[in-house]
Amino acid sequence: MALIVENGTGLADADAYVSVAQFKDYCDKRGLNYDAFDDGELEQKIRLGTDYVDTISRYKGNRLKADQSLQFPRANLFDWGGTEVIGLPLKVKQAASELAFRALSGELYEDLDRGGMVQSESVGEISVTYAEGAPRGKFFTAAMAMLAQFVRDEKSIRPSPKYGTSAE
Repeated sequence: MALIVENGTGLADADAYVSVAQFKDYCDKRGLNYDAFDDGELEQKIRLGTDYVDTISRYKGNRLKADQSLQFPRANLFDWGGTEVIGLPLKVKQAASELAFRALSGELYEDLDRGGMVQSESVGEISVTYAEGAPRGKFFTAAMAMLAQFVRDEKSIRPSPKYGTSAE
């Protein structure tokens, strides 16, 4: 099934922030290899990258349209320089591409035993204890840095969606 790429107008049926061609361009410019995958597989990973962008945090502003399927574009969204962002931000496209590439080699979300509340882990002689308050799951630093200027509260960026309610 072909991607329906958001064009910056708030499509009701969009399922991706980038096309396969845009994803390939992003990867080519950064030396990231996707040659082992066909376009159908790349489309699946692009959807997963888009889903991750949409669920990783709460974003500033408001969705442009009530019936749009994705979190971007947004109204009343300003970048770090104070300039209003119109349409679909380049950094959102780049983050979705980065995450789609990461999805080629593994899961973006991981299921966590006991909700990821690990105090200590030991494998043979190797032992790891995580700092209190450390995020659970994977944290995709490059993608999160690209999205940071659009996040309501940078502390709200999380490595995987949490259940329950969250404050605005």
